[in-house]
Formats: sequence, structure tokens, C-alpha cells
Amino acid sequence: MPRLTPGAAGARAARELSGGGAPADFSEALARGLAVLEAFADGAGRRTVADLARELDLPRATVRRAVLTLEHLGFLRADGRSLSLTPQVLRLATAYLTGDPLGTVLQPACEEVVAELGEPCGVAVLDGPDAVMVARALPRQLVAVGAGVGYRVPAATSALGRVLLAGRGDGGGSGSDGGSGGGGPDLDRVREEGFAYVADEVEPGLQSVAVPLCRADGTVVAAMHVASSTGSRTAEWMTGTARAVLTARARDLRRLLV
Repeated sequence: MPRLTPGAAGARAARELSGGGAPADFSEALARGLAVLEAFADGAGRRTVADLARELDLPRATVRRAVLTLEHLGFLRADGRSLSLTPQVLRLATAYLTGDPLGTVLQPACEEVVAELGEPCGVAVLDGPDAVMVARALPRQLVAVGAGVGYRVPAATSALGRVLLAGRGDGGGSGSDGGSGGGGPDLDRVREEGFAYVADEVEPGLQSVAVPLCRADGTVVAAMHVASSTGSRTAEWMTGTARAVLTARARDLRRLLV
């Protein structure tokens, strides 16, 4: 068996399992296989075994076994030394999207917001340091390209993410809610005002306003936003008209979210 790198060995020693599981119950092989799949998530394209070993800080022999297994199961395709994902991975995403009630409840809500405002609307949940889109609707005149369901943005720099972080109770920094100064986002302000607005942070020329979606007990389970180009809508429209529509929709959804 290949020896673990110092980084991997340290992670194993420090690991604590939720649910009271013992560290010995943790499946290293499964974790490595999933890490190989996640390495393709940045959209950078194809990888080799050497690329993956370097990125994941794992022995090449370990990565090779994971790659061969994933290739056999249909999740990876090899073209010479180059590896890429196959459509098989979409089965995992589909299982989440069809099994989570958030998608069935929130997709129609996004479409209603789009019909009222004429701008893209989406819903995201928090996944580690990112906000991940789980529902999205577009005006009919826009072509559905680019960011969609499954798209990730850094939570700290996006309106969706800041609302989710504030709802989780993270402390805020000294920066402005919508600014890009040296401090972090002021999550206390987001929490107090009930919305977040950012412009030119996730992508130049793009602005977004987001509000929390809460269960009846007040727990934040997702965030809903409206996005627009900075050239087509003013900041006042985003934080006024768009925000009011989102807030009303969030109030209507409160009794449906569990």
C-alpha cells in the first residue's frame, strides 16, 4: 500500500466523524474517488493522473486506482492519458435535484419572479465556502447559457452567499455589504437589513440582490436573488423594486419550506 503524503496523513489524524462514528469507519477509498470527481468541478477541462495526484496531494498509484474504478463505473472517460467526466455524473446531480423538495417548490417561485421583474432569478444553498444554485429561471428572451443549476460562486463575494452566511450566524467583517474594500462583508448588517446587494464582485458588470428564504421557525434554508447587468438596472431599482418582490416571495414561501 502506498504511503500517505504528510498532508493526507495529517488530515486522517485530525478527522472527526459526525454522528458518533469512529475514525476507522471512514472509507478512505470512497473519499479519494469522490475527490477525483470533484477535481473536475472547476471547469478547467481534462486532467491526467499526474495532474490529479498533484492537485489532490495523493500518490499517483492511489489516484490511478480511483481513476480506473471510476472509468469502469462510467463516470470518467480516458482519451490516451487525458481524462474527462462523462454524462454519468449527472445522475448524481439529478438524484439530488429531484429528491430535494426545495427544487420542486422554488423553481416555480423563480419563474414567477422573472415574470414580474423581467430579470433572471435563482435560489442557492450553502455548500462549504460556496453558494450553489439549486433553482433558476430566465426571461424568455435570454438564451440559457452560462451560470445555471449547479453553478457555484464564492459565498463571501456574492449576494446569495452573504445572505446564507449571515443566516448561519457567521460574524461579519468591517467591509461594506456591497463594497469590495479590504474588510470582509458586514454580515451583521446583512442580517439586520434582511438582504445583500453586490455589484462587480462575482463578475464585472453583474449586480445581484438576495434575500433569505426561511422556514416557519426562522431557520434560513436558502437564498433567492435577482441578477442584472449594471448597465440595464440601477442599484436603486435592485435594492428597491427587485428587493421588495423577493421579500414578498420569501414571505409566501415560508410556510412551504420544511
